[in-house]
Amino acid sequence: MHFAFAITEFFPYGGAQRDFFAVVTEMAKRGHQISAITLKWHGEINKDWTLYELGKSQSTNHGRIKALSDYVVSLKKQGLFDAIIGFTKLAGLDVYFAADPCFTANRFKGLNKLLPRYRVYARIERDLFSNPALKTFFLTEHQRQQYLQNFDLKPENQALLPVSVEEKFHFTQARLESGRVFRQQTQQAENRILLLFVAADFNTKGLDRVIEALSALSFVARSQFELWIVGNGKQANYEPRLQQLTGLNYRFWGGQTELAPFYFAADLLVHPARKEAAGMVLAEAAAARLPMLISDICGYAPLAEQSPLSQIIDEKNCIKALVEALSTYSKQPEALPRTEHNPLVSAASRAVFCADKIEAWCRP
Repeated sequence: MHFAFAITEFFPYGGAQRDFFAVVTEMAKRGHQISAITLKWHGEINKDWTLYELGKSQSTNHGRIKALSDYVVSLKKQGLFDAIIGFTKLAGLDVYFAADPCFTANRFKGLNKLLPRYRVYARIERDLFSNPALKTFFLTEHQRQQYLQNFDLKPENQALLPVSVEEKFHFTQARLESGRVFRQQTQQAENRILLLFVAADFNTKGLDRVIEALSALSFVARSQFELWIVGNGKQANYEPRLQQLTGLNYRFWGGQTELAPFYFAADLLVHPARKEAAGMVLAEAAAARLPMLISDICGYAPLAEQSPLSQIIDEKNCIKALVEALSTYSKQPEALPRTEHNPLVSAASRAVFCADKIEAWCRP
């Protein structure tokens, strides 16, 4: 069969992008013909895949999303594919991987309904779910219930994805020791608590919040930490503020294709996100038994409940809660102990689960 996979923009580091690539690769391994639809593809693409790259001709995010959505609809009308699977909310999809919360339930309220960008996003979501045959993958049960409260979805057209990450993220003593060696080779100073921040979008996932909380600590407390920032976010927007934080060591690592060593090197994952339907970084941290300091807005926040060293903070009172939590952590031993095994995270392949379901849903 010929499957097209759509995503706003592809780069090899984001959580949704990694899910996208894993599922596409699995479908290709099964002999299916593959096309990719996107605004921009960063990096190389498999020579056997067909790329439909629209480009960023619009000046606003909502303008670009609308253009991509219209493009998907136009391609679908041409009958080029057996099905279109989207990792971005777009009209015309046959299968939707719900990487984002329900827009209508969360953001299309009050005066927001008057704003052009909100009306565009709400219209695309409405058009997508107006298809009675739409099949949807959900990341969490809470997310699924939000969509069900706003749209009529048939039970047989829904699938709840397992919380699973690759085997290489799961804790073993050997991986922890390897992570410690990596840390010793690269950490700027010994006897510091190593904070890890991983995100493709620094603002959405709360890097500014981490920096503001660190700035509120005393010099002595702040000097207990080193901050590693992994991802292809806009470093220039944050580095000037970090340079002002006396006592703090920090490092921007850029995007990394191999993330597992970072989880085993670090002492604490910090992820005070503003928006997070699930949070693959939380699942990866849980598999590595790394304690977490995260906001309650994260769909995978319950994973942190398994660890006494982890903290889930109120997203609406984020900075104050972060300051208090970091102040407490600063008094802990330099290397925080690992948590216990988390039974909520498996090593089963999510890509295989998705591929099986797509084939079953789309089989002639």
